[in-house]
Amino acid sequence: MGRTAREKAFRWSAATVAALAVTATMAPLSYATTNDEPAPQRVGSAPKIPQGAVRAADPAAGESLDLSVVLEPRDPAALNRFVAEVSDPKSPNYRRYLGTGEFAKVFGALPQTVEKVRAELEDKGLTVGELGSDGLTLPVRTTVAEASKAFSTEFDGYKLKDGDTGLTNTRAPQFDGTVADDVRGVVGLSTLASYEPRNTGAKSAARKQRTAVTSDGARQSRLTGTTPTMCTSIRDLYASTDGGSQPAYDKQDYWSAKSLASAYNMADQPNVQTGTTIAVYSLENYDLRDINSYQACHGTKVPVSSVRVGSGPQEPADLYTGVGLETALDVETIVGLAPQSKILVYQGENTWDQGTETFRRIVNENRAKVVSVSWGSCELNTPNEVLDAENLIFQQAAAQGQTVVAASGDSGSTGCYVPDYAAPNANQLVTDNPASSPYVLGVGGTTMRTAVTDQTTWNGSGGGVSRRIQLANDGFQNRTGAGYSNACGAGEGKVCRQVPDVSGVGDPATGYPVAFGHDDDGTQYWNIIGGTSGAAPVWAALMAQADQDLACQANGSVGYVHSALYQLPGTAFRDVTTGNNNVTASGNFSGSYQAGTGYDLATGLGSPNGREIVKGLCQAVPASPASTFNALTPARVLDTRYGIGRAGTNPVAANGTVKLKVAGVGGVPATGVTAVVVNVTAVSPTASGFLIAYPSGTTRPSSSNMNWLKGQIVPNLVTVPVGKDGSIDLFNAGGGTTHFIADVSGYYSTEAGGGTYLAKGPARILDTRNAIGVPGKTPVAGKGTVSLQVAGAGGVPASGATAVVLNVTATAPTSTGHLIAYPSGAAQPTASNINWLKGQTRPNMVVLPIGPDGKVNLYNAGTGTVHFIADVFGYFSSAAEGSSFHTAGPSRLLDTRYALGTARNTPITGGTNLVLNINDGHTLANAKAVVLNVTVTAPTSNGFLTVWPDGTTLPNASNLNWTAGQTVANLVTVPVVNGKIDFRPNAGSAHVIADLFGYYL
Repeated sequence: MGRTAREKAFRWSAATVAALAVTATMAPLSYATTNDEPAPQRVGSAPKIPQGAVRAADPAAGESLDLSVVLEPRDPAALNRFVAEVSDPKSPNYRRYLGTGEFAKVFGALPQTVEKVRAELEDKGLTVGELGSDGLTLPVRTTVAEASKAFSTEFDGYKLKDGDTGLTNTRAPQFDGTVADDVRGVVGLSTLASYEPRNTGAKSAARKQRTAVTSDGARQSRLTGTTPTMCTSIRDLYASTDGGSQPAYDKQDYWSAKSLASAYNMADQPNVQTGTTIAVYSLENYDLRDINSYQACHGTKVPVSSVRVGSGPQEPADLYTGVGLETALDVETIVGLAPQSKILVYQGENTWDQGTETFRRIVNENRAKVVSVSWGSCELNTPNEVLDAENLIFQQAAAQGQTVVAASGDSGSTGCYVPDYAAPNANQLVTDNPASSPYVLGVGGTTMRTAVTDQTTWNGSGGGVSRRIQLANDGFQNRTGAGYSNACGAGEGKVCRQVPDVSGVGDPATGYPVAFGHDDDGTQYWNIIGGTSGAAPVWAALMAQADQDLACQANGSVGYVHSALYQLPGTAFRDVTTGNNNVTASGNFSGSYQAGTGYDLATGLGSPNGREIVKGLCQAVPASPASTFNALTPARVLDTRYGIGRAGTNPVAANGTVKLKVAGVGGVPATGVTAVVVNVTAVSPTASGFLIAYPSGTTRPSSSNMNWLKGQIVPNLVTVPVGKDGSIDLFNAGGGTTHFIADVSGYYSTEAGGGTYLAKGPARILDTRNAIGVPGKTPVAGKGTVSLQVAGAGGVPASGATAVVLNVTATAPTSTGHLIAYPSGAAQPTASNINWLKGQTRPNMVVLPIGPDGKVNLYNAGTGTVHFIADVFGYFSSAAEGSSFHTAGPSRLLDTRYALGTARNTPITGGTNLVLNINDGHTLANAKAVVLNVTVTAPTSNGFLTVWPDGTTLPNASNLNWTAGQTVANLVTVPVVNGKIDFRPNAGSAHVIADLFGYYL
């Protein structure tokens, strides 16, 4: 089928440099201390010319260059320590990751350093862009002539053996002696393409799909936890002799998603929750029709979207050139194994600079917690400045809790070898980049026929010993595989980085079914593809399964996984003990790396025993810090109408965010705060929408807090974890503008002095319609107050309770109005808790201090009458017998629209119970209560929802009230019994959604 994507994409680097170790424990460089002006210095090494390259015409002086000047972190040693601590299960800082945008503040170059380097570059006539959000990258747009003068180097043109031409610098770039130590390297001085896809091409002739296919009727597996099955028509297509192909069969000639997931114990995840976003690294265009064909066959609906980096790749996807094959393999493998995920394909141009920039964009945006990489370059043929730049990027990913997974290469132990090509260093024992980075999970390849017990090393499995990277030998690689040698010149107490870490199916003889390629008439082709670039997305899917497992959802993503993974017991892996990765066609016959029991340099720790890995990784995640509750008299901290809490009086734009500082505001202390309790109100929305409240500096979740229609005033209490900068984000997920109001009523803190929670109820202590809590059945008059006795009622003790958790409902109002709830004996605040229109029924949870007389006040701020209902859901006490609060998520536990947390994607029928099992076998299994934001949507009639602990009698209490067709939300703090919670609408039917915001232990 013409030149494959592998052949087209791969270009040799013009920088085959000396094998200098790039250590993971690099010490900061020191500045010159003499009074004399230090001499200019060259940064990095001079490139070498690849074998077989011949001089071509010199590049034109005006030819443009895009460069990245990469700066040193302000304290490399501190960065190394931080990454080690957040990845070490034994460290108190384990998985205390940096949020989005925090890396630059903590580890980016100092402002004075940035300006010093910028000044030199500009003084030399270069155009310097804005500092990257990593705080380490200065983009430079220049020409060959300008770069030659600025960096004191010449540029030569070359023609490579495959016919491609490019240019490269002749000497390492030179900097003034006062700034040279602040620069790690300059990427982009060579324009020769740098990376190749790590697949082996099609196993045989592609098969034509002559008619459109659909799934065999199985339910769509988006958010269900179910692994999809390949449709019968494509299975039959593989078994046919269409186009002269030999018949191919599942488990013998290829592994379908269902079969592979079953073999690897990854199928039908029992505790799957919200879909994790996976970034796919791509240096090519792809055809979305391929992905759609695969999804149509498998009945999946995984969202797949592209992010262009710079101008992105230019050559179109094409069956005959192979462009798009790698991306189709990566995306479709993930779709089949993690159908609950979301996929972002980051597409960059295949050059050293843009390839590196694509990694940087993925990490800086931090939208994906798992990154799948199937492109690489031989370590010896990769410029030092590229390795250095990538290493910093991957350190940042580790610091942010992103799991980066990469193919280890398809040339076995001789990573520079390319079939039918006189490649430089082809017979050398060398590893592949970026799998050789210690911050990347390198994935090798196996051959597997019929069953996981029939598994051996695929000899193309990239592996061996890094020539450049050293690690402390008391870290995760505290062992050496058979055939290990000190190839990197590691000193005392260190060891060379070894690859791979793990493995998966890589042999093209037992490869992956992939929809790829179209004829002009739109005919779809199906292929069987092998390579470690099939194994890498398998492990990316497994890491996504871990991240979206209920056990990990409670406390965060698995992130930089190496230390925890290497500490798992052997039962977590399918050990591969036979074969080796010696590709003798390379000219190397050493056979150095034999598979054996335990870790080896052919298949690493082995292929996955999926559920055991998920269980081990999630149980290694510690609970978030314990904190206690401090109630406040409600105080307004945000009102966008009047410039309170945010500059200006404009409403929040559609898809706009208010970054609200809460630490040190409204009675909340400046330090020690883990979460705040805030009543948020949407006012004057110009279109329907909903609110997402989440900790500042973290990835925006898919959870929601309240929903509104155009023109409505809608409040809801929210408990939100606080970001590291003391702020929370309020996102307007609507199509129009809206104003936000926020009244803080309490906070959780790790400092001493707060109250612990005791779960009670639900129990009704007030209903003015039925003389509960009041002497008669008269509604509350306009501007009237109910003084409600809380102490001694509904399970709240007569003394010792400091605050109460109430669900308050306003019903049958005769005019527009709002509720103000506050402790008895305190001045009435201006903050509101519930807003209603005439005739509406509105609930909202309130958490408020109890007055000295054991009472709270409920004030009707409307002019007409209204009935109030109040249900107790627990209380806080200064005594130690209660439970401490732990932040979580936000993460979605239940969504009946998509069979999330339940067996079917059908609404709950009125009068029937839905039981949500949150027993994750870990943290939530021991929860005394959970804090949920519960949303009801598409109800078929008026009604209300009751949420209560499983195994107890249905209480006379409600949490949400609605009219037919309405979407409503409310915060619920509910006790947990036997790890289960019950949901019951009283009438009609309705879909129910529940998002976790915290739990009590």
